[in-house]
Amino acid sequence: MTIYPVYTTCQRFADCAEVFAGYAEEALGLAWTAGESGLCLCEDPALPPEGYRLTAAENGVTLAASSEKGMHNGLADLLAGLERSGDTLTLSETDRTEAPDCSYRGLMVDLARQWHPLPHILQYIDLCWKNRATHLQLHFTDSQSFTLPIAAYPKLSTEGRTYSREDIAVMVAYANKRGILLVPEVDVPGHTSQFFAKYPEVFGNTGVLPACAEVFDALRTIFAEVAEMFPDSPWIHLGGDEAAIGNWENCGRTKAYMAENGIANIHEMYAEYIRIVTEVIFALDRTPVVWEGFAKEYNDRIDKRTILIAWESYYQPAYDLAAAGFTLINCSWKPLYIVTPDTHWTPEEIEALDPWRWDHWWENSVAYPHGYSIDKRYPVLGEQICAWGDRIAFWENWEDGIRKEYELVAERLPAMCRKLWKL
Repeated sequence: MTIYPVYTTCQRFADCAEVFAGYAEEALGLAWTAGESGLCLCEDPALPPEGYRLTAAENGVTLAASSEKGMHNGLADLLAGLERSGDTLTLSETDRTEAPDCSYRGLMVDLARQWHPLPHILQYIDLCWKNRATHLQLHFTDSQSFTLPIAAYPKLSTEGRTYSREDIAVMVAYANKRGILLVPEVDVPGHTSQFFAKYPEVFGNTGVLPACAEVFDALRTIFAEVAEMFPDSPWIHLGGDEAAIGNWENCGRTKAYMAENGIANIHEMYAEYIRIVTEVIFALDRTPVVWEGFAKEYNDRIDKRTILIAWESYYQPAYDLAAAGFTLINCSWKPLYIVTPDTHWTPEEIEALDPWRWDHWWENSVAYPHGYSIDKRYPVLGEQICAWGDRIAFWENWEDGIRKEYELVAERLPAMCRKLWKL
């Protein structure tokens, strides 16, 4: 059928229509304007939150949704089906209702090991919209750099490798308008070299953040600023993996904290650390997200409302985390990790991954060599592709590196989102 590049919309979906018009003009070379006999966007409260109904018939195209996210999903689907024919567009006739099977279809980008200019982050938000993804996790801090502006600790920001408050506001507004939820991450208590380098008088220099009232107060301040910068992000990621906790054995402040609080060993202290920081985030009326990292023996110490990302099946396999009552996101290293330029798996391998299955290439992982699956009665929200910047910084031209990273992600994110949309 033929469709003219005009649209009508109810007020609720005006921003959705504007976003769509921009993407459609970019893809098809036709400007979209308000008008009859083209595309009609309307509200239907009976549809599920992310769902939509797309009807294309001789009298025009109608797209209905109950929420902005549902409308964005429908518009992305519509855009993929449109073809240009002169000054009009063609679309196959259809009448279908769609809704995803998995509520989390995510992407993580590493902005700390390799800083990305703001336009590149906006480009990843575009990619999420076009593939009906839901979340973009931004890994803002690591040992290499701290890329968030923290007013209370301004020296944390790495010169030339940080984002201003204005940059953050642009990211937030751009993502909100497109229905993409940002998940900011500040990684603690490991991956924290910038803390030691910039404020040793507060954070020490042991290679892992100490456990003590002074440090926990500082983290309350830092995460409060993160929540302020990302007012529409319901989740905040606190990192929580790969910490050099053996160094606590020589940390006087941590040993004193353990003695005062009856904590028997550093593994228990690790879980206690995660518990404290998750409570900091809960107090901000946000849900904490944490990487798999603490030991099974202390699962009961962590609030089960905490979202667990199971990735390596080394610190603790997904089946133990699920049995303990945690809700999971699958970030199985194989095939969901990308370390540009060499480490990645094919789109076909990604599309074949069941959300309740984990795999790995590393012999020390429980998921090596044949992988494992967990019972589908356990809550797994979905999957996330993780694009790490470890090697990009060593490229002769790092901008070529982040362009290559985008290429790899753009080839793989559609496969994951397609699979999770309809299992």
